Amino acid sequence: MTATDVIHQLQTLPPQEVAKVRDWLTEHDEESPELLAAIDQGLRSLEEKGARVVTRDELENKVRQWAGKSR
Repeated sequence: MTATDVIHQLQTLPPQEVAKVRDWLTEHDEESPELLAAIDQGLRSLEEKGARVVTRDELENKVRQWAGKSR
């Protein structure tokens, strides 16, 4: 089964079942140590430059958007 097959199957499910799948995926989504270190470095860089500081959650959500993942 491919990702496309899974997506097509998800499209046939009722919304509450899709929500269960989304919740499961969210619970099993783990960031790599490298990604977390890059996020921390980015935050430090922003603080050093006096730029608008964002929360870690805001930054993680933005990185997920850039990577094509959303929570």
